[in-house]
Order: sequence, then structure tokens, then C-alpha cells
Amino acid sequence: MKRVFLAVVLAVLVAVPASAQIYLEYTGPPGRNIPPNCSTWHELHPNFCATSHQQLYNDNGDGVVSACDQLVLDCGCFHVTWAGPTYVLSFQGMISYWEPIGAYGPNPMCETWHQVYPEFCMAGHVDAWEDTNSDGQISPCDFVVIAGMMYHVVEIKLNVQVTPLSPVDERSWGAIKSLFSTF
Repeated sequence: MKRVFLAVVLAVLVAVPASAQIYLEYTGPPGRNIPPNCSTWHELHPNFCATSHQQLYNDNGDGVVSACDQLVLDCGCFHVTWAGPTYVLSFQGMISYWEPIGAYGPNPMCETWHQVYPEFCMAGHVDAWEDTNSDGQISPCDFVVIAGMMYHVVEIKLNVQVTPLSPVDERSWGAIKSLFSTF
């Protein structure tokens, strides 16, 4: 009986890869406010355009979407590992999604961004920025130059990177470990 239980526990752990990183974009109004339950999230990677329904959002106490928050989407629990902007850019009619690597601010000059879609993880340095509305921060209608190509900023959305939470309660690890000592 213990072997059957152990086999089931291990099957569940193998079925949920804890290291799988998922990139999601909030489809509601821009900003870092916590989305209300029933909000929709758009997956950027690994399954571009898949949508998920938010059932619950647990804030880490800072009042905004940020790392260490928890998100329940379509009955799955996820840990937010990163939160920041997604820049939807256009180059010669082609749309791409980019996000900053590391620190980011209102002025994107000299930041390094990576493409989330269509060519996942292609990195690029922001060589130039044209602030078309003179508001002092990157915003729609601005232009950025990445790797010698001038992109038009179409939209800026909230992006989160999440990893699935283990379906096994952390308090049960002691009981699971004790099963190994009986074999």
C-alpha cells in the first residue's frame, strides 16, 4: 500500500514541472494594480495566445502586482517570479513582444530587453529612444532602436513570469520522506 501511495505522489510531482516558466500578459487596463478576480491573462510563452481565467490573486502585501505574489488561474496555482512591462512593438508591420531584463525605468535607453514572442529570448540592447510625446517615459507611439532596427511602441502591458506551485503541501514532505526509509 505504501508503494502505491509513493508511486502516486511521485507521479503527481513529475506531472507538474516546478521549473516551467510561463510568461503571461494582463489584458486589462495598464498599470501594476492587482487585477480583479475573473480577469483574463494572455499567455506569451510557451503557448502564445492561450488565455487563462483568474480565480484568485494573493498579494505579498505591497499592494501591487510583484514578485512573490500568488495567482490562481484555471484551477492551477502559480508563484509570480517577476512582474514588469511588456512592450508590444511594431517593425515593418510585424508585431513582437519584448520585456526588460533586470532593472527597468521610464527611460529605456541602454536597457537590455528580450523578445518573448515571436522569437523567444532573443536579447537586444535599446540603443536609442524617441519620446514622441515628451512625457519623459516610454509610452505608446514612441520609437526605440534595438539592434539597429527602429520599432514603434504600439502598447505597454503588465507582464508576469510565473512558475507552477507544487500540488503537495510543504508540511507533508516529512511524511513523504519517511516512506523512503521503510523500503
